[in-house]
Amino acid sequence: MIQRLAPDDRILVRLPSWLGDLVMAEPALGALVHAVGAERVSIAAPAHLLPVLEGMYPGVRRLAHAGRGGEGAGDWQGHDVALLFTNSFRSAWVAWRSGIRRRVGWSRDWRAALLTDALGPALERGATPFGLGKPGRGRRYLPRPFGASCLELLGRLGISVARTRPRLSASSEGERLAAARLQGFGLARGAPYFLASVGAREHSAKAYPSESWVRVFDRLADRAASSGAQILPLLLLVGPGEETLLKPLLDRSKHPKLFGVADPVALLPELLALAAGARHAWVADGGARHVIAASGTPLTWVAGPSDPRHTADHLEAQTLLRVELPCGPCHRERCSETGEGEHACMRRIEPVAFADSGVRALS
Repeated sequence: MIQRLAPDDRILVRLPSWLGDLVMAEPALGALVHAVGAERVSIAAPAHLLPVLEGMYPGVRRLAHAGRGGEGAGDWQGHDVALLFTNSFRSAWVAWRSGIRRRVGWSRDWRAALLTDALGPALERGATPFGLGKPGRGRRYLPRPFGASCLELLGRLGISVARTRPRLSASSEGERLAAARLQGFGLARGAPYFLASVGAREHSAKAYPSESWVRVFDRLADRAASSGAQILPLLLLVGPGEETLLKPLLDRSKHPKLFGVADPVALLPELLALAAGARHAWVADGGARHVIAASGTPLTWVAGPSDPRHTADHLEAQTLLRVELPCGPCHRERCSETGEGEHACMRRIEPVAFADSGVRALS
């Protein structure tokens, strides 16, 4: 049931603890701020993620906490409504302990009793949706875009949304960092370049294999050379803790203009600014993909164990490559298959097709 906000309600928005989810929640956050005014809104999120919103929503109060699940009840006191874009029991528990009168969220993870407005997520009925994936036991949550679910929660407050596509704007600090980075690579301001987000946790099933990345880079160089076109610089992006991935890629590829970008301190504002200036990006499914897409830059992405239906909206400027296998999409961080089937969901995505699909998107 829709219950509109009172004119003086102060709203606490608990943003997701994953970068991609936070970006997908941005349209709902923007609609809320536009509807009630920035001075009535506070946003809570892990400190390392909030910089992606740097320069956006001036006047909104920001409550940063350490890591996932680091929020404290004392930080949330003084609000009348909590809008929880999370599924965790802890976020609902903290909102209840904070004395927040109205608590809006999804009725998952045994937390419905802590919410005043509990929205039940859609469930599968019978076979797997659209025949994709393995049948599960009982009724599982229906795979659907996370951003759409956030808009449904916002609807419980009687707020409509005009813009549903995530949009991020580079901050002045991010642009300064990106300009300095490009200058360090010897690239003139405004010069064209490509991006490739190659970072991943060690042994992650969600990583595109390094040997495949090398073949992508070589293919891009070969295509440009064979057509007489300029070989554009290609910036390779990794996240904090992933810096060791860069050297093997830089050493093994014959691409003459590869540059590595690794800065765990300033990566998000700089990433957004670099993304906004790129002509095209090649990425595996993950947080960087959503930041790049929200900057407005077209991209080509591969999804291995991840179910693309969780993010299958606003794909007009995106090209998805994946292979369908009996074992997936499994969402496992580590592949459970052995032999020829091990990591097949990524290994069978041909690097030549990956590179060429992005080039075709530019023509």
